[in-house]
Amino acid sequence: MKVGLLLAVLVAACSSPVEPAPVSSCTSPDLAACPTGYVCPSEAECLATAGCRDHGLCRPDGAVCGAGCGADCENARDCRWFGLCSRLGTACVAGSEAACQQSDACRWQGQCHLGKDSSGGSACVPLSDADCQASDQCGQDGACSFLVGRCLAATAKDCQGARICKAYGRCTPTSGTCN
Repeated sequence: MKVGLLLAVLVAACSSPVEPAPVSSCTSPDLAACPTGYVCPSEAECLATAGCRDHGLCRPDGAVCGAGCGADCENARDCRWFGLCSRLGTACVAGSEAACQQSDACRWQGQCHLGKDSSGGSACVPLSDADCQASDQCGQDGACSFLVGRCLAATAKDCQGARICKAYGRCTPTSGTCN
């Protein structure tokens, strides 16, 4: 009897639908109205997209979805992965040194400081050899030297200390990678 009851409870618990995490309600005057003659997404449609989950594009913005408030950006995967936690217009961008330092890109690629990307937009970037040397990518792939705004394998020492050299014999730096 107890086994049957336990089994019924487990089946009920496993088959119950999981409620999505609560999403903040926000609106912004930056968001565009739906242009006449267009079929535009609803808020529910925007909230259900990978663009919302990954990039914070959770609110109708004309014929597309855009970031409606800071919470849309803060809850997106790009915030955790790349430090893109601040809203600028209807997009999520890197907006603070703290967000950069807490991102996966800091740990993996040494991108721990608020700076500019190659197109001049705000981004999390490495600023020195020390940033690169503290990254997981240095130990894994030999990207331990700061050159041209990013972490690259530039010296024999970079490659020889990396797992890619020890495990696969890729110990010579060529064009920024260990080969």
